[in-house]
Amino acid sequence: MDDNQVSPTTGGARILQWRPRPGAAASRAHGSPLIPLKVLFMIDELDIGGTEQQILELVRRIDRDRFEPHVCCFRYGRKAKEIASFGVPVHHEPKRLKADPGLVLRLASLLRREQFDIVQTYLWTANTWGRLATRLAGTPIVLASERNVDIWEERYKRVIGRWLAKSTDTIIANSEAVRRYLLDRGGLAPDKVVTIYNGVNFERFRAPCDPAVRREELGLPADAILAGVVARVEPAKDHGTLLQAFALVRDRIPQLHLAIVGGGSEEARLRRMSRDLGISDHVHFTGFRTDAAEWLQTVDFSVLSSVKEGLSNTVIESMAAGRALAATDVGGNAEVIVPEETGLLLPSRDTRALSEALVRLTESAELREEFGRAGQARVESVFSVASMVSNTEKLYESLADRTRVAA
Repeated sequence: MDDNQVSPTTGGARILQWRPRPGAAASRAHGSPLIPLKVLFMIDELDIGGTEQQILELVRRIDRDRFEPHVCCFRYGRKAKEIASFGVPVHHEPKRLKADPGLVLRLASLLRREQFDIVQTYLWTANTWGRLATRLAGTPIVLASERNVDIWEERYKRVIGRWLAKSTDTIIANSEAVRRYLLDRGGLAPDKVVTIYNGVNFERFRAPCDPAVRREELGLPADAILAGVVARVEPAKDHGTLLQAFALVRDRIPQLHLAIVGGGSEEARLRRMSRDLGISDHVHFTGFRTDAAEWLQTVDFSVLSSVKEGLSNTVIESMAAGRALAATDVGGNAEVIVPEETGLLLPSRDTRALSEALVRLTESAELREEFGRAGQARVESVFSVASMVSNTEKLYESLADRTRVAA
């Protein structure tokens, strides 16, 4: 990691109280038993998604001798139950209105009652309402997670973000592209924004998986080559360009089928679009799924046509599954994919380039195998969940030590 990934700043006026824990192991530096630092991870919705998966991996592996993880969401979803199964408390504070001042008061009450030492918020909604609540509650350490190069960001969001950043100890970007975007939009000191890459749980891709089960579910012929896009079906993923590219080459490579794995607001429109393009017999929609890892092991190669990303979990998970990949050059994708070595990196909204990538990966099993093998090795060396957890723990301890010294 570079210097910007390990040099957080802290608001010195706030005081972090170290609390003795009888019978506990001695702390790493102070020689006295300590209660673990209470950490709250806050997000709007705990449903299926890349950020939600990262929170799950983090709370499952964080060192319980040093940290006591809690999670708070405004909308309870499928990931909440899974997180709770690890023995991690999940606090549900519903957001009742689009602009809900009462939510800030309820969150502040939760923060004071539970006496959290660290609060880390994720994405726009929690970053906003959650950080307002930490101001009221006097939370010692506050972090915000930014996970997108948001090309559609409204001006009012940028203004609010700059204002809240003043009382935020550190902002975590999940790629250097996101970090540069945050600094370029102004108002942040370089040492206040750090990069911690998303991490992959490789165990998910080593479990036994029978691809025939899902291929049979789609009714694929025996000689079919299956491309898959495993992502939320939302405008940012630009599935429409992918369908147009597929239509261009459908007759040229009739053995190619496409699985759109995931659900979202665009699904109905895209189903109509596939019918209008005459490709609906080769395009398969699965809807929401909880078995993304199995689907990535089922497809012959993976594809992603996003117009904006931070660091795509689809990209790193496809490579972790040993699958060749074609993805657009947006956000941090270029930090993961080495062009022509671990996959294909394409311009966004370029139907012709995407169609040619589909042809190349369909026609060459050797290329698919070469990309898959190299991609898997790269992800295992750089984007492990162990590295993500370790870097996060180091950041928390650095902020806690600085706050304690300032106090």
